[in-house]
Amino acid sequence: MKSSPEDTTHGPRWISRHLLAGSAVLLLVIVVSWLANAPIRSIFPYAFAVWLVTWKHGMTAGFLFAGLATLTALVTGAFPSRDELSGQEVGEGLYTYLKLSAVAAGVALGKRVRLS
Repeated sequence: MKSSPEDTTHGPRWISRHLLAGSAVLLLVIVVSWLANAPIRSIFPYAFAVWLVTWKHGMTAGFLFAGLATLTALVTGAFPSRDELSGQEVGEGLYTYLKLSAVAAGVALGKRVRLS
């Protein structure tokens, strides 16, 4: 008999390798930004972390992790991305969240199509 993700004694399994790997990618972004004294402004490491979590835990978890990835970008100082956008950090943060949410939606829908 196959074990379900919800066990009667332990509840739902929120911690998985995908969640830990996604968190490790975001932590690596913070460390590299700190060591290089320059923020990582590329969307790819953040999108990869969101992809990992969304693939295992679904679209809702992907949206939440996209928010965490956006917060990570904000903490590392990735906003503003250009000097002429100084003062537009909120707009850039919302745009980044929109892009990462699109990654989460694309992964969740792509997985659904692939499995059906």
